[in-house]
Amino acid sequence: MYVDSWVRRRMYCSFKEVLGSGVRHHLQHNEVLRDIFSLGPPLVLDAAAIKASRISRAEKHMFNSAAFKARTKARNRVRDKRADVM
Repeated sequence: MYVDSWVRRRMYCSFKEVLGSGVRHHLQHNEVLRDIFSLGPPLVLDAAAIKASRISRAEKHMFNSAAFKARTKARNRVRDKRADVM
């Protein structure tokens, strides 16, 4: 979803505050919200399409490992710079 104006951003933030973590679900299935944000009719996905769109546990682990490694390298660079200053 692309928020193209300040008013829409404000509305989105208000809905996000009220709906909390359910905002994604409501934007996918709630006809009223889809109409407010001009997203068109709700998408109908069958169980096979939903399962195909999810990533496996191994893929999640690989992504998290890569992110952890990148964070560690970035932190080490900062630590090296701080050590040089002292």
